[in-house]
Amino acid sequence: MNKRNWISNLSAVVIAVAAMLGSAIHAHAYDRQSNNENGVRIVATPVELKAGSEARFEVRMNTHSVELDQDLAVISSLRDNKGNTFQATGWDGSPPGGHHRSGTLSFPALAPDTETVTLIIKGVGKDSERIFSWQVQP
Repeated sequence: MNKRNWISNLSAVVIAVAAMLGSAIHAHAYDRQSNNENGVRIVATPVELKAGSEARFEVRMNTHSVELDQDLAVISSLRDNKGNTFQATGWDGSPPGGHHRSGTLSFPALAPDTETVTLIIKGVGKDSERIFSWQVQP
């Protein structure tokens, strides 16, 4: 292999690796947020949060003092920057009960012009309301 082909091949590999890293960084562009009230820690991280697409969040709950027996799809809602509120469409994760739960909370597709969303989870650890907010990718 001559020097020109070797440099060309190396350039192609560098571009491919950069593209993969860019995709990985883009896939994890949202910050994890946590709330620790009334003996229950809730951590929420967007999995899919893009205007025009279904919104999905990874949710983890941990406690040593409260029974986590709530139906997450029933107690969770999503509010957009226009004041529209959407009920969760599903919970794919740990069933009610116990002290440690995790899974994915799903919501209907966001409007194409959605700029921010607020995830609201009510009634975990007494009557608390947990609030998490993010900017939406266009």
